[in-house]
Amino acid sequence: MINHVGRRAIGKWTVLMCLLLVLTVSSSVVAAEKITFMGVFVNWGPELEQALANFTAKTGIEVELLQGTNWPDMMQKVKTMAAGGIPPDVVYGDNLRIMELAELGLLAPLEQVAADNGVNLTVYPQVVLDGLRIGGRLYSLPTAVSIYASFYNVDLFDKAGVNPLPTNWASNSLNWDEWVSLAKKLTVDVNGDGVTDQYGLGGFGHQGGFNMIGMWNATDVTPDRTKYLGTDPSVIRALEFTTKLWTEHGVVGGAFYSGTAAIFPAQPVQLNNLLTRAKAGDLFNWSLGILPKGDVRAAQTGFHSLGLSVDSKNPSAAFELIRYLAYDREGAILFTRAENRVPVLPETGRDYIQRWNAEFPSGNTQVLVDAIPYLWDWRVISGRGGSEILNLMTEAFNYIRSGEKSVRDAIETIAPKMQAALEQ
Repeated sequence: MINHVGRRAIGKWTVLMCLLLVLTVSSSVVAAEKITFMGVFVNWGPELEQALANFTAKTGIEVELLQGTNWPDMMQKVKTMAAGGIPPDVVYGDNLRIMELAELGLLAPLEQVAADNGVNLTVYPQVVLDGLRIGGRLYSLPTAVSIYASFYNVDLFDKAGVNPLPTNWASNSLNWDEWVSLAKKLTVDVNGDGVTDQYGLGGFGHQGGFNMIGMWNATDVTPDRTKYLGTDPSVIRALEFTTKLWTEHGVVGGAFYSGTAAIFPAQPVQLNNLLTRAKAGDLFNWSLGILPKGDVRAAQTGFHSLGLSVDSKNPSAAFELIRYLAYDREGAILFTRAENRVPVLPETGRDYIQRWNAEFPSGNTQVLVDAIPYLWDWRVISGRGGSEILNLMTEAFNYIRSGEKSVRDAIETIAPKMQAALEQ
């Protein structure tokens, strides 16, 4: 028979074993905590996986990386998952995608969440935060910008006997007339056969410079994206400046990487292309300079950021990942290295300049970071209807470039369709 002492001992062991079982199960639940992270991460660096691994090691939160093959594919997946009640917890995107998701009510506002989690928003450039706000509310934390600057072929500049491009965005150097004059000097019929072999510019923004009108303090949409303003005289004036690069001055053509275009106004993703060519031993001497000044100095940019799904099943863990990748020094440096756009935090910006200066000591890559105070938000494409709006601008530029319509007539032709796209 079991005596009373034995019964008490068994009882104690039973309680102890139950407690251990509860603790074991609880630990397993914590260890098994998982969130999903959606984006387009094609050709990203290995630092992304390193950042996610470090995050899991620090927090015990596992991250399942979900991939879109391209932006439209990613958007379709996010919308489908949200409709099915299983949205990705965190979404990475550019301003077209993030702002559309916010307008659709699929992302949560973050100011209060950020404050509750000790995120000091003043570390981000105000101009970047303003560019991401919709109706005064912030739905994502920024990681980087894709800002325009002037990549140029140093060898072609030397051959033409022209000075390097200036690098100081705050200066009055390189006004519009000087820009056009420079492009003309670099546009050359090399062999004298009457056909241009080399062009001053390999391009100038989107389809005739629709995204460069900020240089003339023009804007083609109201801040809330409810009314198209493309027919405003200030917009028409700006587009007459930019489209004449094709229709009157004839300085746009060729290809930067084949050496038939001397200057290529472009976004920082070009650094990856230049590095690939350098490693293959197939690269000319190049450098970076500022964009020209119209009435003001302005550089159009894309915004890259991380948003939190409004119906996330684990919003606390999801924001913890956002904070780690977009705010905490360790995670932000790793993430922006993998992302390879222009970072917006002071620490990540310094790391960016250091890394690219090591690869290209004469590349003047600090020009990209220095451009941030001069960035211009092309708000008209940021949200619902953005892709359709881009197509309509291409339609208008085709009218202008062919001589079929004047700038004003071309814009008036697409204006009703632009307004309809905004009202989707």
